[in-house]
Amino acid sequence: MSETFSPRERLQKAIDCQTPDRVPIALRVEYSAALWAGMSCRDFCCYPHKASDVIEAAFDKIGGWDGVDNTWTQGVRFTHLEPQKPMIPGVDLPDDVPMEFSSEPSMTADDYDVAIKQGYYGLYSELIARRGRKFNRRTEEELFLGFAPIYRYWEEKKGVPVIRGGMTRPPVIAFTLLRTFEEVSKDYFRRPDKVLEAVNATYKECIQMGETQSRLVGCNYVFVPISRAASTFMSERLFHKFFFPTFKEIIEQLVKDGFTPRIHADADWTPFLQYFLELPKRKCILELEPMTDMVKAKKILGGHMCLFGDVPPDILSLGTPTDVESYVKKRIEDVGKDGFILANDDMMPHDASYENVKAIVDAGKKYGWS
Repeated sequence: MSETFSPRERLQKAIDCQTPDRVPIALRVEYSAALWAGMSCRDFCCYPHKASDVIEAAFDKIGGWDGVDNTWTQGVRFTHLEPQKPMIPGVDLPDDVPMEFSSEPSMTADDYDVAIKQGYYGLYSELIARRGRKFNRRTEEELFLGFAPIYRYWEEKKGVPVIRGGMTRPPVIAFTLLRTFEEVSKDYFRRPDKVLEAVNATYKECIQMGETQSRLVGCNYVFVPISRAASTFMSERLFHKFFFPTFKEIIEQLVKDGFTPRIHADADWTPFLQYFLELPKRKCILELEPMTDMVKAKKILGGHMCLFGDVPPDILSLGTPTDVESYVKKRIEDVGKDGFILANDDMMPHDASYENVKAIVDAGKKYGWS
């Protein structure tokens, strides 16, 4: 069948919870593309233009899809903007091992006071300074302006939207990464007032960070990771006290300012799905993994919010193209062709086979027609 929508139009139709000419497909291709091209993980991590080139090579060879992720920014962005220590291939890790973060915490209990007094940017500046680096808004601006030409290339030369501009972590999510999930979980009970004060003191700057980064690269999608607020990690009482009120305000403000929140929700959100009905209608993308019941998500959120997902990494690493095709076919049948973006679940595993990744696109184009 012939395509009658552009990739951007196809994605927007899905975000509007309507049915495009076929189900849009978005892949988050990472170090696997480097492996297929014979590029080291170090080069993929450290050189954004080279990383974009190998993603483009995979895109062209596979036959194209509708939305690409900004994974070429990952190594440089995390090295300069994250308080956690990045483990760089070829420096801290073997050359052929993907980048990862050290599990060592960078935030202490006393740093809640830093967040309260100095805000989100102040907290990050303080924690990054302890690693011997300087961070401020100028650092962020220079970094994202450096990424902007790659965004323009994909948009203007390839005709494909980049579906992540900036990123904003709601405060509790950031704290669990900086201080560790275990310590913050204890803080909910040891010092709840301090945690809540820090949340309320920082969430507005979270919005500013995501919007600023997105404007600098000319992209209206803001990535909002919220996995550590899922029912897997929080009781409903803690969810309401420490997470949902400010999360809702973050999403509402992003939408008001003209951005599309791409809400990245790993882990099990099935018990909390109804709360997404309180977010702006037909304005967000909800990115789920197989731990959440996607059929139930469609039943509850169909017509209200676009769903995104969720071909599992184990199938891409250990399965066959036939396994992938069967999964994609069933997922499209279960979720429908309205308000759905077909994608791999979260990060593409390093050892995902080219044939299995191609099978996502081939099956999506085979079974996704309206």
